[in-house]
Amino acid sequence: MPRHAILREVSARLWGTYGRRPLVVLCLVAFVDAVDRGILPGVLSDVQDDLGFSDFQAGLLGTAFVLASFVVVVPAGYLADRTARTKTIAIVLASWGVLSMVTATVTGFAQFLAVRALLGVGETVDNPASQSLIADYYPAQSRGRAYAWQRAAPLFGTAIGTAIGGLVAALTSWRWAFVLVGMPGSIVAILCWRLPQPERGESDGAVASGGEARRARDDVRAVLAVLALRALMTGTAIASGALAGIGFWAPSFYDRHTSLSKDQAAGIVGGLILLGAIAGTLIGGSLLGHLAGRHRSAAMRLTAMTQSIGGVALLIVFLDVPLGVRIVMSFIGTAFVVAGFPALNALTAGLVPAPLRGMAFSVTGFFTALAGAASPLLIGFLADRFEYTVDGEVKGDLARAFLLVTPLLFVGAGVLWRGRDLTEEPTAAT
Repeated sequence: MPRHAILREVSARLWGTYGRRPLVVLCLVAFVDAVDRGILPGVLSDVQDDLGFSDFQAGLLGTAFVLASFVVVVPAGYLADRTARTKTIAIVLASWGVLSMVTATVTGFAQFLAVRALLGVGETVDNPASQSLIADYYPAQSRGRAYAWQRAAPLFGTAIGTAIGGLVAALTSWRWAFVLVGMPGSIVAILCWRLPQPERGESDGAVASGGEARRARDDVRAVLAVLALRALMTGTAIASGALAGIGFWAPSFYDRHTSLSKDQAAGIVGGLILLGAIAGTLIGGSLLGHLAGRHRSAAMRLTAMTQSIGGVALLIVFLDVPLGVRIVMSFIGTAFVVAGFPALNALTAGLVPAPLRGMAFSVTGFFTALAGAASPLLIGFLADRFEYTVDGEVKGDLARAFLLVTPLLFVGAGVLWRGRDLTEEPTAAT
């Protein structure tokens, strides 16, 4: 048998009929989106100095996209369950590139805030479509691996975006960082447009039909009626929100509370997120593989435990410890928090039937985005309450703010642990 035929056969056994290509393209979609989001933390100090706004206002930038999410979350799930998902994602991705470059032209805080809010629309629309597609491209036995990489891709993107942002800002200007990140989106949009469109429920052996007769509000009610999914949404939102806020402010934290410069801080944080994402993906994928085929509650148990371990490591980072300890604990904390994400995505796909997956991922993503939007604002507000002097200049104390917010990881883990037995209840009806 020719070598290419052997490779194709091996790929089919591991990934199913469609192979790895759809996963690679959807990972690139998540990657490009996250690079754009990662740019801002890497250049935040420079943007604040240039446009002149406080930590509280900087936190508002992290909450901007949620304003759009309120409007588009239900339509996003509705579209994901009824339209050609690959085409929807491609159109959204092409729009991101333009908006990202528009960011480089703003002259004040209000304009910056408005553009960031518009960028949030894209994330709200493409996430449920991408996650629903993965459930239809890949059968249950390979779905966990697929979600592992799809969830890791944004962390890679955030890491690289943060590092690139800090480097470009140091060499030229923060504005050029947003220009550069807007270019690759159009290429990935073309790749996504050309992907095959699977039937809903195809990988489960039962093609869904008749979804057009349902109303969006009926879909939302059906999704929210699943008790296990409500527990998963709540626990994930609390923990992901805390982690999003920490990631948003991490470069500024290392800049203010260590001897690192702005560009060094951005590079260190970017590297830590990247390495932590790789380690977390490997840990989560391995553990999920061992748990495959057991009770569905294993996903929630796994995430609750890894999230708790990650929370302990991150608490140490924000204490008065040497820089080396902070770096090591940041890596460990990121890795263990990330480790549980693939299991939760696979569980979400299994808790609802194929015609409702888009709405399930949309509503779950909305609550996560809501918490993620509030967290940077909360940290900025808390930091402003405590004064910290850096090179003779009074700024907010991010270390204290982080110590107050990080325990939310344990709250989220507790909700997931308490909801573990609910996964054995009946799933939503179409």
